[in-house]
Amino acid sequence: TKEFNAEVHRNHILGQHVATYMKSLQEEDEDAFKRQFSQYVKNGVTSETIEDVYKKAHAAIRSDPEHKPKPEKEVKVKRWNRAKLSVQQRKDRVKQKKAAFLKKLEAG
Repeated sequence: TKEFNAEVHRNHILGQHVATYMKSLQEEDEDAFKRQFSQYVKNGVTSETIEDVYKKAHAAIRSDPEHKPKPEKEVKVKRWNRAKLSVQQRKDRVKQKKAAFLKKLEAG
């Protein structure tokens, strides 16, 4: 098992292991296939055409191997907990609560 096998290496480079898995999963469990390979189906990639996709990707890399960074996405960070207040903000909050409580006592 530690020996180099050119055929196995070629199949892995050209995605034949993925194609084999696609075929077996499609025959065994259609729902799992749709879940796992939804983007492949959406883009029209089948187990027969996957080798062409890999070859096209390899050709594109060979024609221009320079890495081009993708534009950064604008990400809105969700905070589930409150941001920490500064000392001054905490003191102001206490003042406001005291004032509201005293006003409520006078009114009621």
